Amino acid sequence: MSATLTFIATAPPKAYAEGEDPFLFRRFRTWWLLLALLLLTDEGSIFTVASSQGKSLISLRQYYATSTTLLLLLTVMLWVIAAGLMVTRIGPTLRTMVQQKAVLAFAILAYLSTLWSQDPQLTFRKATLLFLACAFAWFFASSYTPADQIRLLLVAGVILALASFAMATLLPKYGLDSGGQWKGVFAQKNQLGYAMLFLFSGLAFRPMSSGRRLRTVALQAVLPLGLIVLSRSKGALVLAILLVAVRLYGPFVKNSRREQLPFILLATAGAVLGVVFGREIIFSLLGRDSTLTGRTEEWAILVPFALKHFWLGYGYVGFWTGTGDSLNAMKLIGGAMRGSDSGYLDTALQFGVAGMLLWLVVMLVTARDFARLFRRNSVPLVVYWYAGIILAIFVGSFTETLFLATSGVMTFTFVVACAGLRNLNYEERN
Repeated sequence: MSATLTFIATAPPKAYAEGEDPFLFRRFRTWWLLLALLLLTDEGSIFTVASSQGKSLISLRQYYATSTTLLLLLTVMLWVIAAGLMVTRIGPTLRTMVQQKAVLAFAILAYLSTLWSQDPQLTFRKATLLFLACAFAWFFASSYTPADQIRLLLVAGVILALASFAMATLLPKYGLDSGGQWKGVFAQKNQLGYAMLFLFSGLAFRPMSSGRRLRTVALQAVLPLGLIVLSRSKGALVLAILLVAVRLYGPFVKNSRREQLPFILLATAGAVLGVVFGREIIFSLLGRDSTLTGRTEEWAILVPFALKHFWLGYGYVGFWTGTGDSLNAMKLIGGAMRGSDSGYLDTALQFGVAGMLLWLVVMLVTARDFARLFRRNSVPLVVYWYAGIILAIFVGSFTETLFLATSGVMTFTFVVACAGLRNLNYEERN
C-alpha cells in the first residue's frame, strides 16, 4: 500500500487521474474499506420490512426508535473500521479537509446548531455522524486515485446490486416495498435507486477505446439500470440520464471549435427553456403532475416555518422530530414526514439563510475548480465524472435530500467529488 500512496503523491495530473493500482484487490485493507462502504451505503436497513402504515405519526416514531438502535450498531461496525483505515492517513486526510473549507463549514455549522436546536442531543449525534461521513470521504479522496475510486465504488455497487436482487426475489417480505417496487437491501425504493446511481456512476466515465470495450460497459450497466427501473425511482432515472449527458456533452464542448460554441450555447439554452415550458409533458411521461406528486403543496405549507427561523433554522436534523413546529406542519400536511422532499428546503429548515449561502459558496467553488481543469488542453474523464456527481446532487436536491444526510452514499460521493476536483487542481499546480 505504501508504494501506491507514494505513486499518488508524486504522480503528475494525467497519471494521477488515470493510474490504477494493479494490486488493489489483493490488499487486505481494501476489503475492510469495501465493508465500510457497504455499511455506509446500506444504512443498516438490510432486513427492513416495508411499512403499511404510510404517513402516520406511529410509523415516524417507530422509525426514530429503530434508527437509534441502528445508530449504535453503525457506530460500532462502521466507524471503528473507518477509524482503523484512516489512522495511517491522518495527515493527508486533514490536508484534504482543510482544502475543502466550504464543505467543512457545513459540518461545523451542524455542530454549532446544537446551541439552538429543538433537540440538542439528536443534533449533536447526527452532526457527529455527518462529520465522520465527510472525514471518511476525505480519506477516500486522498488515499486512492480517481480510477481506483471508481473501481472500489463499482465493486461495492455489484455486491449491493446482487444482494438486492437476491433479497427481492428470495425474500420479498424484505426486498419489496409496500407498493411492490423493489427496494432490495435498503429501507425503501429510492434508496436502492440512488445507491445504484452513485455507486455505478463512474461506469460511463471509464475509457472506451474500442467497440468491444463499449459493449462491455453497456452490459455492465444493465444491472444497475435494471434495478433503478424495478425500484421505480424516477429521480434516480432522471439523474442517470443527466450523468450520461455530462459524459457525452462535456468532451463534445471541449473539443468543439471556437466558432461552434455560440451555437452550442444557444442550443443548450433552447433545450433548458423547452424543459421549463414543456414541463407538463415531461412530468406526464414520468408519471407525475405539475405539483410533483403533491410536493409543491407540501412546500407551500413548510415555507412559513422556514421563514419563522429565517437566519439559522431549527438546527441540524432539528425540525423533523414530530414535536413543536414539525408536529404542526405534519397536521397541516396530513401525514408524518421525515423530510420535505427537497434538499434546499430541508437546508433552509435546518440552517436558515446561513445554510443556503453555504450551498451557494460550495456551488461557486466547485464551478471554479471545474473551470480551471476544463481550460487545460487535455481533460481527464474523471473530471467529468466528478462534475457529473456534483451536478446530479445539485439538480436532484430540488426534489430529494441528497446532501447533508448522515449516512448513505450521496453525501459521501458528493464530498469525494468536491475533494477530487480540488486534488486535481492541486496536482496541476505542483
